[in-house]
Amino acid sequence: MKNSLYRVVEDQPVRKGVYAMTFVLTLLLVLVSGFLAGQWRAQQAISENAILRVALSETQDAEQELRNRIVDAELSLATQKFAVTDMRVQLTNMHGERAELLEELGFFRNLMTSDDGPRGLRVGDFDLYAGEGPSSYNFVILVTQAAKVRRLVSGQASLVVRGILEGNDAQFSLTELGTDKEASLDFRFRYFQDLAGVLNLPENFVPQVVIVTVRTKKGPSVDRSFPWAVEEA
Repeated sequence: MKNSLYRVVEDQPVRKGVYAMTFVLTLLLVLVSGFLAGQWRAQQAISENAILRVALSETQDAEQELRNRIVDAELSLATQKFAVTDMRVQLTNMHGERAELLEELGFFRNLMTSDDGPRGLRVGDFDLYAGEGPSSYNFVILVTQAAKVRRLVSGQASLVVRGILEGNDAQFSLTELGTDKEASLDFRFRYFQDLAGVLNLPENFVPQVVIVTVRTKKGPSVDRSFPWAVEEA
């Protein structure tokens, strides 16, 4: 039997308690440090989040302001375009009115200064417009007095339409073409007068020339011919 060796170990409960206490304190320190670090990071995140919220709000406000400015600019541009268009329309109308006034001025100037025709009586113009039917036409005869001293004149106008009917020369008077066979173009004026009526052409008749005749009750007649030309109303 071998000799057994025994070692006597001194029991040190105090040291074990110190080790355990040190471990517990270290663990608590680590836990507390981690908790405090987490709290600090959370506080930092909250602060950063608040800063980001403020920055986001400012950015949104700036964006909204830019949108409002864009809308205002678009409205201003649209208003300016509308104003420019309206001014162009007004300018065009003014040019048109000016042209009409110049034309009327020329007409009246010519009316007041001209001294052509026997005793100043003359046919100033003849206008044709499409009527209600395919062969119906409205006409206007301008009769003027081109004398230096304008006296009241009275008389009657008539017209003849010359053209081609089925290959032959033909002519028709106002009595034959008018709607009212008994109607007459009587005039009485000092400076000028418009005489209006309606012409209904026969079928297959091709008009070429209109001859207008005006005469006073005591003076000679005055003739003037016009090509058949229908104007737009």
